[in-house]
Amino acid sequence: MKRRKFLKTTAIASIASTIYPKTLFNANERLQIGIIGTGLRGQWNTKLLLDRPDVDIPVICDIDQRMIDMTLKLFSKAGRPKPKIYDNGPEDYQNMIVKESLDAVNIATPWELHHPMSILAMNN
Repeated sequence: MKRRKFLKTTAIASIASTIYPKTLFNANERLQIGIIGTGLRGQWNTKLLLDRPDVDIPVICDIDQRMIDMTLKLFSKAGRPKPKIYDNGPEDYQNMIVKESLDAVNIATPWELHHPMSILAMNN
């Protein structure tokens, strides 16, 4: 899939999910979303997701322990269970994606050559 088509498809899916969230998922289901990147942008996204009663965040991934610790405080403040942490280097996100059963992944890392989205775009 080309980068432009990927961005267009995900934008349409994002808009549809905000307009019709109850029609996309069973009312009793909770989305399982993983977080890649727990810097300030990732923490803001995590906080927004933790505020949603229909979302669980079972895993997070980052290489910066200080940012992970700050993100874990968000889970504590929200009264949510501590997530599993993937922090074994810059490629550990791949282990998270393969090993975990997730509905979606929120990627909040800088756009660089080794960014997961760059790899996706280069491979298609």
